Parts: sequence; C-alpha cells; structure tokens
Amino acid sequence: MPFNRLFELLHSKVGRANAAALALLFAASLPVLAVDGTVINKTTGKPAAGVTVRLTGLGQEGMRPIGRTETAADGSFRFDNAGQGMFLVQANWQGVQYSQNLPPNAPKSGVEMVVYDVRPKLEAAKVTQHIVFLESDGQQLVESEMIIYRNDSLLTWYDAKTGTARFFLPAGVEPGQVKAHVTAPGGMPLERELTPAREKGVYSVDYPVKPGESRFEISYVAPKTAEFASRILDTGAPVRLVLPAGMEASGDGIQPLGKEPQTGFLIYDIKQPSFKVAVTGSGSLRAAASQPQDQAEDDGPTIETILPPGYERNFYKVLALSLAILACGFAAMYLKGGKGSSRKA
Repeated sequence: MPFNRLFELLHSKVGRANAAALALLFAASLPVLAVDGTVINKTTGKPAAGVTVRLTGLGQEGMRPIGRTETAADGSFRFDNAGQGMFLVQANWQGVQYSQNLPPNAPKSGVEMVVYDVRPKLEAAKVTQHIVFLESDGQQLVESEMIIYRNDSLLTWYDAKTGTARFFLPAGVEPGQVKAHVTAPGGMPLERELTPAREKGVYSVDYPVKPGESRFEISYVAPKTAEFASRILDTGAPVRLVLPAGMEASGDGIQPLGKEPQTGFLIYDIKQPSFKVAVTGSGSLRAAASQPQDQAEDDGPTIETILPPGYERNFYKVLALSLAILACGFAAMYLKGGKGSSRKA
C-alpha cells in the first residue's frame, strides 16, 4: 500500500477517534443541573407541605418524565440530575394540577410554584360572559359557545363529581361530535371531554376554575342549516348571540343590540334561557376577524368554508370576538340614546 494512502487511512481513523473523544469530553464538561424550588399555598400564604410535584423534560423527542417527589415541611422540593433543556413542573394539590414551564434560559433553582385550596362550591367564581357564535357556508351551520368565568378569590373551584361549566346539546348532536376546549388563566387551550349530567342533553366540562379568568368553549355542526335552538343553563350573566356580516337571526327569544363597527358582527341579546332562532345568509367569523379594520366595513365579508369541529380553530381569534361583546354595551347605548331615543321604556 502506498505510504500516502496508509497515512490518509490512519489520519481518518485518528480524526474520528479524536472527534468522538472531544464529544465525550464536552458532554462530560456540561453541568448536570438540579431543579429545586418551593410550593406556596396562596390561600394560606404559607409554604405547602405534602404536595406532589412532577418534573418532565421537554424536547424535540417529546416529553421525558424525570421524577416525582413530595414537598417537605417547608414546601421545598428538589430533583437532582435533571439535565439540560426545557422543563415542565407540575404540582398537584387537593386534586388540582398547577403547571409552570421552565425555558432553557430560565433559572432552575428557587422555582416558586403556586397552589390554592380547593372548594366544591365557590360563589366568587362567576360567569361574566356567555356567548353563542353562529356561522354558515350555506351548507353547514356551525355553533361555537363560550362561557367565561371570573374567579376573584384565592381559592380554586372544582367539583370532580359535577364538573364546572355546563352546556346544553340540542337533539341530534352527540358528545363525540363536539370539540371542547378550556383555557386556564395564563395558559394555552386544552382539549377536554364532555361529561353527561343527570339531565338529558346537559353536559359539563371537568376542569377547575382557578383564580383569574377561565374560558370554556364547545363547537359543533348544528343539526339544521337554517334554524338553531338551545338552552342557557347558567343565567347569572348576560348571554349574547353573535353572527358574522352576511347572516341574520330572528326569533322571539332574542333582541338586536347593534353591529360591532370593526368587524360588522351582528350582536343580539338572548332574553330567555330556552331560545330558538331562524338563521338566514352565510358568513364566516374567522374571515371577518382576520380582515384589516379599514376593509371590514367596505369590502364585506369573505365567505370561506366552515369546517366541522375536527378542524382546530385558532382559539385566540375566537377569544378576540369576546372583546367585541364588551363593546356591545356601547352599541346598545348608541341605539338607546340615538336611534332608539323615541322608544318608551
């Protein structure tokens, strides 16, 4: 074998060996981090002992369970040899789970996890808005319903037996055809299942209402294309019906409140728990919400196909619609003070 060829082979093997050795040396030089912190019970204002804490690694390969422990008398917890990367810390207290993400650059020591005592009944957890959205492509009528809870206490409302938010499904709609999502305060939408209640057609979502604002949403294809009937189960807050431009609703159980100026959404007040409306026209809430504000009124609605509940909607666009409901009060005041000034109370 020529000398230069032998040198190339030796050089190649030595190079690979050196590279492997350097890689091992580099990996060994990386510190194996620990994750530690304290669980604080905000209800009592004290560290929480006996709380179950889990640590999970998050990476391109998916979720990697690292360990499980319980907090000490001072509320402290620690996971040794956690490694590097992003982590998910989960604390379970009185049957409710609280989560916190730790990005790669976030401190891994002194993590503070917050939990709250749980109550099966809590007057402070109230429905602040209940919104029914209808949209149609002329062939399918899609209903999306959102219940927004506000909990201003330092307690979590959770009853595992009865669930929390309750929804009514019209005849012809099965639970398996419904998509249900929950967004906890500061969290991302999580898909949940509907739990049947004792009353026919009534279903609940088994998810705790923590301090702050929680949003519950369901979506399904209505049984009929030009008619919608349903029931409102919790009547402690105003209930609104919202349709995109290009659609109209009529019925004894609703009252027009006005038009949201930026998107052209028609907003109605649902006046009674059981209501039935006739629906005409077609339009898309998503298309109207995505239009620039200066085009929403001039160009009219863009009609796009309404996909069945299997389609993952952008929850935050739908959530933005609820902000339009807040502006509905101004529209109602305009109708009463302007066009409706001639009406008698």
